[in-house]
Amino acid sequence: MTTRFQAILVVLALSTAPAFAEPPHVSYIFPAGGQRGTEVSFKVGGHYLHEGCPFEMTGPGVDASPRIERTKTIWFEGPLIPQPASQRKEDYPKDYLGAVTIAEDAPLGIRKWRVNTSQGVTPRMKFVVGDLPEVVEKEIDGEPIPTSVQLPVTINGRIFPREDVDIWTFDAKAGERISCEVNAARIGSPLDSRIEIRTPDGTVLTENVDALGVDSFVQFVAPKAGLYECRIHDIEFGGLQHYVYRLTIRKGPYLESVYPLGGQRGDSVTLQLSGSELPATQATIAIPKDAELQLNLSLPNVTANNVTLVTGDLPEHLEVEPNDSTDAAKTEAVPVKSGIVFNGRIDKPGDIDLFRFSAEADRTLLLEVQSSRLGTPLDSVLSVLSNDGKQLATNDDLTGGIPDSRLVWKVTNGESFFVQIQDQFDHQGGSRFAYRISIEEVAEQHFTLKLPVDTVNIEQGAETKLKIGIDRSFGFKGEVELSIEGLPDGATAEPVKIAKNRQDAQLVIKVDDSAKPQVAELKVVGRTIDIEPEIKKKATFASTPGDQPVAGLTLGVAIKTPFRIHSPFETRYASRGTTYTRHYYIDRGGFEGPIEIEAADRQVRHLQGVTGPKVTVPAGESEFDYTVSLPPWMEIGRTSRFCLMGSAFVEDEAGTKHRVSFSSDAQDDQVIVLVDPVRISIQLPSSTFVVTRGSSVEIPVKVVRGTGLAGDVGIHVSASPHLKGWSATPFVIAAKDDAGLLKLHVEQNSSDVFNAPLIVHAEMKDADGKPVRTESRIHIRFRDDQTVSQRSGGASK
Repeated sequence: MTTRFQAILVVLALSTAPAFAEPPHVSYIFPAGGQRGTEVSFKVGGHYLHEGCPFEMTGPGVDASPRIERTKTIWFEGPLIPQPASQRKEDYPKDYLGAVTIAEDAPLGIRKWRVNTSQGVTPRMKFVVGDLPEVVEKEIDGEPIPTSVQLPVTINGRIFPREDVDIWTFDAKAGERISCEVNAARIGSPLDSRIEIRTPDGTVLTENVDALGVDSFVQFVAPKAGLYECRIHDIEFGGLQHYVYRLTIRKGPYLESVYPLGGQRGDSVTLQLSGSELPATQATIAIPKDAELQLNLSLPNVTANNVTLVTGDLPEHLEVEPNDSTDAAKTEAVPVKSGIVFNGRIDKPGDIDLFRFSAEADRTLLLEVQSSRLGTPLDSVLSVLSNDGKQLATNDDLTGGIPDSRLVWKVTNGESFFVQIQDQFDHQGGSRFAYRISIEEVAEQHFTLKLPVDTVNIEQGAETKLKIGIDRSFGFKGEVELSIEGLPDGATAEPVKIAKNRQDAQLVIKVDDSAKPQVAELKVVGRTIDIEPEIKKKATFASTPGDQPVAGLTLGVAIKTPFRIHSPFETRYASRGTTYTRHYYIDRGGFEGPIEIEAADRQVRHLQGVTGPKVTVPAGESEFDYTVSLPPWMEIGRTSRFCLMGSAFVEDEAGTKHRVSFSSDAQDDQVIVLVDPVRISIQLPSSTFVVTRGSSVEIPVKVVRGTGLAGDVGIHVSASPHLKGWSATPFVIAAKDDAGLLKLHVEQNSSDVFNAPLIVHAEMKDADGKPVRTESRIHIRFRDDQTVSQRSGGASK
């Protein structure tokens, strides 16, 4: 983060005209990183990306696919989500395949990626370049099965579906020090992780929830040799496709932190290293003159993926102990001049550090702490003291809940002063509590701009209003003219002024009907008025505290979707295990081509297993029926809501085809069903069957047909694709019968463990020829499995 903050211009709100374009959206990349010197195949979870779309990954040492293409989406339904949780909105991203080649000399750290379509562009998300061997979880449904890994390793996994627990095992010798670190929330994942370490005999050795923000970290010494387990799950037992994580497990040297936290560009800095089993306690690093604001540290024989070094152009000064009082810190005062940086540590609970500096009268100073934004646990309190120890100014936290401190203070009399820093809590301190204090002179008319978003999408013929405010904490009271640079043809934005002593103004970006679908990089600029020389600043955006701010705003010009899908309000009762059909109308808006109809990628409620097909409405037709299937295990009495999406290819004036789509979450347009019980059920003598490998078992199956049902019932069995070596012959229970025998065979070389049930399906037709379904689960245990316990009989409901 830069150290020059003279005033902050904030986008307070963003509003758009009613939209007919459906902008793209992404929720994850998996795996979320890769080892340098390798090629990584990845999947992007996206909404409204259709068959595929352009993909961009920026940063040194990475060469990614210019396009991602639709592939099979992995989906696990997981446990039944009851009300009220099942009434919440939920997204259903589809998987898109791509690849990235990472150079052997690629700098460690974050790369940013995004996608775009003819209807917009997504904000940038994070991908990590690491230096350890990596594995990617082979995701399967069912109960967790331990997976062995060799250390050191970075594991790429997902907590999916809900209540998922991943178990990773590794060998350790007695006395070996092992560290396990989760990187999830820090790369944008919703996972709030908990990790647990179990010894070879199954005893819980240690666990952690929040160590690095909400990311988990544990370090332990193996008490005995053997196979250890690292279990990871969400603290609330949540989980979905975007709950991605990177879990790094390693033996031996582990670098936890460095001091100082940064250095001056073009100079060398000697770092004190803190961690475990480090080969050295110091390392000298040369910082290039053109170094990035943050460098990921790379040291010989030490893994340090999580340690970054801040660089800057100001002179650097290190803490000299003792400096815990004005008397102890009365060394020669350091002049502020063009700026200084003080580096120190609150190295024990209750520690207070003071640094002496001098400044001229009538100068305005910006004093800012960088610590928590760099990953330290320090919650700073910053103060300015007079030469005799009187407090002149103080600050605790930045806005937005950031524990770092920031002061704007005007020097009244030129002399020497003290800047004092301490932790808000007297019981906190240690080697990790490092900090950087920057002090700079600023002019009152200076300002900086800050954006809360890096992307905005506007459809042809529409406009977006940006409500912009200004932080006048420097005492600046003058006018600022706001404008936007880099607008493409067909897009305009009239300059506006933030008047004297006013806190906001609105910038309006307009896109006319003739603008081409495209992605444009804009600059939001503020200029002082009636001040010589003119001061000009560009807006910046940082996605999370500590991220390097990006100067600019990305504009996606979106082609319109001409058609709309609608229907009068309707709600009906329907039994689970059946289908339900609604009639819809299309307002084509002049478009006469075919339109594909399917489930919307983003739903107003958790679907609880409701599915619908992709159907095509032929060219020129403006009405259609759409049928959804209700699974037989839905929650009875629930109000199911299902939203549709229509998509088609349209041509622009140049004859270029664009895929566009329309989804509606309006209540009238939803498929609304009140869920009734199933109309048919099957009964089994048990829910668990103990078998011998290489043998068969006959399972009696009884069906109970509901009122109005008569006819043959087909029985067949399915299972998760990873379960191998079993078979079951489909059969029919005739209309005159109510029972039959299911013949199940398990081969000698079947899967070691059946961690997921087999599903027994029953299906028949009602009087109108519509399907009526039910299902029941059976669990397979083998006679050599010592954990077998016979369960009570199972029945579908």
